[in-house]
Amino acid sequence: MKLLVNLLIIAAIIGLAVWVIIRTFKKVKTGGKCAACDYDCELKQLKNRQTRQHLTL
Repeated sequence: MKLLVNLLIIAAIIGLAVWVIIRTFKKVKTGGKCAACDYDCELKQLKNRQTRQHLTL
């Protein structure tokens, strides 16, 4: 029984982490701001490069 409870807790933690990561990537991809966009983060640089490439084509 303890093993089942521990597995459920682990699954909930992993599920929540995956959901937060996916939500963050979708937000950044659609142009929304993530919590860390006050500085030039890697995701922001990647998004800006892709936007510039699409504009030049």
